[in-house]
This record gives sequence, structure tokens and C-alpha cells, in this order.
Amino acid sequence: MKALSSFLFLFLSVLIFNSCAHKERQVPRDIASLQANGGMEGIWFLQGTSSTRGPYNGELELRKAGDGTFNVVRIVTYINYFFDGLRVQEVWTGKAVANAGTLTVTYDIRQGDFITKLSSQKREASDFRNPITILARFSPTSAGLATSFSDKKVSDYSEWITTRRDLESRPLWVNERKYLDAKGKNIPLLVRGIIKAFKMDIGYDKDSLVKSYKNRPEFKNEQPYMVFDPTDFEFYRNNKDIIRVVNKITDAISITESAVKRNAYAPSLDEKAQGYDRNAADFHLNEAGMLSHAILDEKGQLVSYSPDGDSALWTGMYLGSQAMRYLTTKDTEALQNVRKALKGLMTLMDVTGNPQEFARTLAVYDPKSPPTGSWHRGSGAFENLVWLEGGNNDMLKGLTHGFMWAGLVIPKSDTETWNELKEKSRRLIDLKIMSEKPHNKPPALGLAAWMTGDPSLKEQYIKSYDAISMKVSGYSFDTSFYWHGTSDWSGINLGIVGDITNITLADLLGQTKIRDQLRERLMDSWVTFEPAQRHLLTMAAYGFAYRHGTRGGNFRSETNDARFESALAQSIWGLREIPYPRPNLTVSIDHSLKPEWCISPIPRLFWKAVKKPEPPIDFFYQGLYNYPLFEYQAFASNFVWKDSAFLYQTSHNKGDENSGVDYLYAYWLARYVGVKNVD
Repeated sequence: MKALSSFLFLFLSVLIFNSCAHKERQVPRDIASLQANGGMEGIWFLQGTSSTRGPYNGELELRKAGDGTFNVVRIVTYINYFFDGLRVQEVWTGKAVANAGTLTVTYDIRQGDFITKLSSQKREASDFRNPITILARFSPTSAGLATSFSDKKVSDYSEWITTRRDLESRPLWVNERKYLDAKGKNIPLLVRGIIKAFKMDIGYDKDSLVKSYKNRPEFKNEQPYMVFDPTDFEFYRNNKDIIRVVNKITDAISITESAVKRNAYAPSLDEKAQGYDRNAADFHLNEAGMLSHAILDEKGQLVSYSPDGDSALWTGMYLGSQAMRYLTTKDTEALQNVRKALKGLMTLMDVTGNPQEFARTLAVYDPKSPPTGSWHRGSGAFENLVWLEGGNNDMLKGLTHGFMWAGLVIPKSDTETWNELKEKSRRLIDLKIMSEKPHNKPPALGLAAWMTGDPSLKEQYIKSYDAISMKVSGYSFDTSFYWHGTSDWSGINLGIVGDITNITLADLLGQTKIRDQLRERLMDSWVTFEPAQRHLLTMAAYGFAYRHGTRGGNFRSETNDARFESALAQSIWGLREIPYPRPNLTVSIDHSLKPEWCISPIPRLFWKAVKKPEPPIDFFYQGLYNYPLFEYQAFASNFVWKDSAFLYQTSHNKGDENSGVDYLYAYWLARYVGVKNVD
């Protein structure tokens, strides 16, 4: 179509020049129709030049509105300007008014969206509050209707429109951004009282920032929203070489914001998985087999590994992702990754020298940087390593999860590995954390019983569940809650990991009663968090409970199959929103500068106020808007499934790369359990 339009433009230009012999210049039919009453509706070929980015081609859509004006969509693509090798396209929407001789178009363009700083470039606070109104007046010229205007910030523009085609059934661009109700059930009176007491303790309602939002409707109604933005998903899948900057001033910051969305939507889910699988193995699994941050140079080459203090958990989940990948594809590379990560998890139990303790993570010993604080150098066979103390309840879930998945894929013929798995599973039972957190004992006993085949351990496993069921009905070990945007978000991820481990072990041991009660517990957990759209939880609930016919008491009384199936279809967007590659930039983000943003009337993690010293007041701030992953977490999070849903400020320094194992775990889980339409 663009080639045809260019030919028509050239043809019209020839007609114009040939008409010079006439006393009165003839105006081409398409241009003449602009001057006729109502003749402007259609899609017009547009050409122009930006003072900073050079020439562009595009289209201007004029569609009649009910008030006598036109709704406008302007889409232009720069010819010689590229960003990271990709073409750049502007999409502006506005309104137009026509008379006999001119066309007047106005656009309201955002100066700031969510990035406040990118390297040395900064946005001012006023940029986020004050849009720029761009006024373009098209007047007849020999080349068509032409205009010149400025965006008042970066560029001056000169452009003109010539030939026209008919409107399509759908506008050239449609904003599909939605604000989904995430409020959930009413808060119980007892909980209301607890929240009120904590708010008084920390002085929340007297805080100046909190008070400044007290008259906002969503504040008064405690109304949180999940912001869902599938806009341009299909466009990016079909146009992988373009970055679209929509209704923003076009500069490095806005292009970067748009590029991250492009990196989320343009690759297929399988393409992203392939990229993250390579990247995790090459850049993030350190010499000791532990998941780590990667420190990269300007060329993206690995300089060093940087330890992650929660690596025992992430490594266990990484191992799980590769086991599910192997079970789905039989890819031998995935099995190799399982073996390397398993070696790291096993070493966590040996390196401390204390059979009751295990380490949180490992790194290679550097004589130039002797360990300090909670870091210690290993001894004997481990003198080349340093280890971080503090193996706890959360990290233990990484060990049991990783060992369980390893047992599902490591061949029994590998007797050396299996003998060590048996030995480690027996030792898990005697860790000090078992007496401190008794709910960890059943999965540890179950793992050891399954791996060793010891009937006495299986009997202890069954008795341990019976003991817990007398205290807590239905083996509900966690404290699942969701109160108008407030929850223990990291605990949700831990619950998912624990549920998958526990259900799988019960099934492997043939304990259907325990398994089915655990499945019901998982479904009831999903019901609790349904309003918050925890996509990984939805996939896990489907794979390990729902597809087996389990529903749960709360499920049957509070929701239905149609709602679950809808949530399952929506869960795919949790994968789509994660970009590949992840942005590795020096960047700061602050969504609170947006006029739409509102603080929550309920403090974040308010129960943390019992800690002494008490956290500062800003620790308790959270918003009422949960933005898409490509507008927040993708920039700085090392594991999106454990992050608080309604945070709004973050920052990151270039060179420190996160692993992407959060994507891998969710993707391979979805593939393994058979979630439909994964791509």
C-alpha cells in the first residue's frame, strides 16, 4: 500500500508541474476533496521530516465523531532513524476540525510516563503532570495539505498529506489498556481492627503523603486495580523490527519505555524461553552451581558472578524449570543444567561443616576479597568456596523442591548421584529448621521415604501429616490472605513451591488422601488471590489440582469453572509481559508521579511494624495500581513472582543482569502441565 501511495504521490506531483501552463493551477482530485464539505474522512498518505530524526512516511486517519469533529490517528515511521537497530514509529491520537480551506489537528502528548532517569537524562516532576498540546494546521500547497509544528520539547516537524484510501472497519490504532478491579472480598472486622492499630502505631494516617490522597475516590473505597495493557501485542508479533512510541514526546527515555514493551510482545514465548535458557546457563549459574547475578561489561560480556542471598530458593526453582523442560522436550542440555544446579544444592548442605545447618548460597573464594560478616570460607574439599550462612525456612523450600525434581529426571542407573540424593534427603530431616518450623517435616520425610524406599520413613511421613491435620484443618500450613491490595507477596511464591513439592511427593508415595487434601488447599489458595491475578499461582493450581478434578470448598462456594478458565487464559499474559532481553540500564522509575496514581490507605506489610527498630514510614507505602511487568518489574526485579504487586518506585544500575529464571520456571511449568495456548 505504501509503495502504491508513493507512486500516486509521484504521479500527482507530475500533474502539478505539468499544469504550470494554465492560468489557474489545477488541484489534484484528492486534494480538492479535502476542501469539500465532509470530504476529509479517510486514511491519508502522510510524509514529513523531523528536525532531530529526519524524514518519515505514514498515514493520518480522519474518522468522523458524533460531535462534528474527527478522531485522528497519526502513525509515522522514520526512514533513516534507528534505535538499537530497530525502526522507530510514532503513534499520536487527537482531534481535528475542518473548514473549507484548512484542517486543524490537536494532539495531547505526555512528556513523562514512568522512567524518571535514564543514565544522565532526567525527567522533571512537572513533565509527568503536564501534557503538551501540539497544534497542527494543514493548509493547501502544491504538494497537498501541509503543516509545520513543534512538539515544544525535542523536535520541529514539517509534513503534508496527499492521497486518500477508505477507512478500515477498525481504527489504525486502538488503546486497549484496561483497569481491572482487584479489590476482592470485604475485610473482616477483626482484621480491620488490627490494621487500624498498626496504622496508629506507625502514624500512617498523619503522614503528609498519605493525607494528600485522602479525598481520592479510590483511596476512600480502598479500590486497587490491575493495569492490563495488551495494546499492540498483535502489531509487535507481526512487526518485530519496529518500536512504537505512543502519545509521548519521542526521545531516548520514551523510546526505551516503548522498547521494553516491544521486547515483551515481539518474541514468541518459545523464543524468549530459548534466550533465557541460554542466558541462565552461560551467565547466571556460577562455578559452584548456584544461581547468581551476572556482572557484564559494555559489550555484554560476563565479567563476574555476583551472589544472590536467596540463591538456595532460586536455584531450586531453576532446577525445577530444567527438569520440567527435560520432561517436556527430552533436551539433554536441560538434564545437564539439572545436574549442575543439583551439585550446588547438595554442596549447600556439606559446606557448613554442621549437619544441622545449610548455606544460603556459594561463590568461588577470592584471596583478594576475604569473606566478612555472614560469609565464610569453606574448609577441606570446599576451601575454594565461600558460603553465606542463614539457611532458613524459605531457602529450605529450594532444597526440597530441587531434590524432588532431580529425582524425577536423573536416571536410576546413575547410582553415584542417586546415592547422594538419598543421603541428602535423609539429612534434611535432622536440620535445625525442622524443629523451628515443624510444617517442613512432612515434605522432608516424604522426600526421604520416596528416594530411599524406607517404609519406616513413609510411616513417619503419614504420621507427620496426621499430627498437623489435628492442629490445622486440611493441612493448611500457610496464612493466605488478600485484603484490598495487601498480602504477603513473597509468601505466595513460597506457597506455590511448597504446594508443588508436597502434592507431587504425596502422589509419588501413593498417599491419595494427603494428596487430594493438599490439592484442595491449593485451589482454595487460588480463590484467595483470584482478584490479584497471580499468574504463576493460576498455572500451578491448574497443573497440580484443577486438571485432576479438584476444586476445593472455597472454590465451590465463591467462584466457578468459568472464572478459573478465564483466569487461566489470562495467565499467559504473565509470560507475555516479561521481555527478552531484559533491560540492563541505569534507570529509575516512579509511577507515583502519574496523575492517575494513588497511594493505598492500607500500609504495605503493616505487620512488619512489630520489628525493632521500626521501619521508616516510606517502607509502608504502596499504591493502588499494579502496572504491567514491562512498565515496572522487568527493569529491576530478579524474580517477579515474589514481588509486591503494588509497588511503584524502583531503580537499577547498568551491568548487573538478573537471570530470567522467573520466566523459565513459569514457561516450563505451563508447558509441563499442558496450559493451552502457551504461545
